[in-house]
Amino acid sequence: MASRTKIFFATDLHGSSKCFRKFLNAGPFYGADVLVLGADLAGKAIQTIVRSPNGRWRCRFIGTDHEVAEGSELAGLEKLIEDHGYYPLRVDPGEFEALRADDRVDAVFLDLMRQRLTSWLQLADERLRPLGLPLYFMLGNDDPVALRPLLDGAPYGTHAEGLVVQLDDDHEMVSWGYSNITPWRSHREQTEEELDASLRGLAAKLQDPARAVFNVHVPPIRTGLDDAPVVDENLRVVQVMGQVKFAPAGSTAVREVLTDVQPLLGLHGHIHESTGVRRLGRTLAINPGSDYSTGALNGALLTLEGDKIAAHQLVRG
Repeated sequence: MASRTKIFFATDLHGSSKCFRKFLNAGPFYGADVLVLGADLAGKAIQTIVRSPNGRWRCRFIGTDHEVAEGSELAGLEKLIEDHGYYPLRVDPGEFEALRADDRVDAVFLDLMRQRLTSWLQLADERLRPLGLPLYFMLGNDDPVALRPLLDGAPYGTHAEGLVVQLDDDHEMVSWGYSNITPWRSHREQTEEELDASLRGLAAKLQDPARAVFNVHVPPIRTGLDDAPVVDENLRVVQVMGQVKFAPAGSTAVREVLTDVQPLLGLHGHIHESTGVRRLGRTLAINPGSDYSTGALNGALLTLEGDKIAAHQLVRG
């Protein structure tokens, strides 16, 4: 009898602890057999909270001015910032400017990333180990390579990038978190030629490619899973007649490999705005998208059964 396995997949949490907690809860809530956390785990910015002479703390966050007292009010503000994917940092007046002048901001930023990712991995251990629920994760293009040792040494779960993992008796999964070249020159990018070589190298290790899952961060180009806002040479979003201009930003290599190998399923992310499901031949490719900055978790439920996908559904909560 064919193995039947339900996967819950989410991606691009970008530091949002609220989304990560929801991700861990989604496994038992949806009755998933496997949890797959796609790439781009780290947040994108520090949010300073400045100590005032009166002992209170101030910041302007997402267009709102906050002034809070030490203790529970300050902790609540820090949680709000963390749940939106930012890294709160308490500073005295002029302290952050001094860090910038000494070129120490990047080091502080990386330390904050490490602290948050460590806390996430500890929470995953606490929540999932008692359930015996398998968890797979990897870095994305926006994640510094320096975070990799934390995933390699995670107390629970498997750092899946570059591996062939056995999801059940019938289905294997390969994972790759690098993106194609972006305008932002992010931490982990490859040329299309390099992506092609990486993916075909992984495909060659599969026992049964037709029943495999390709957990590949960047989506295939021109599939509607990869329409991203166009930016100019100054990285400003281009608008036409007051509307944001979109264009395909996916990978030609990913599309060609999926078309050639024809795995059962492609799990993708990277382009937050392009939620959707598409077919490339017999391969079902899916991008749940991401809305991490609001604390909402986008995900996908997929039930694999033998050589078919018995059910698939985009979910949000």
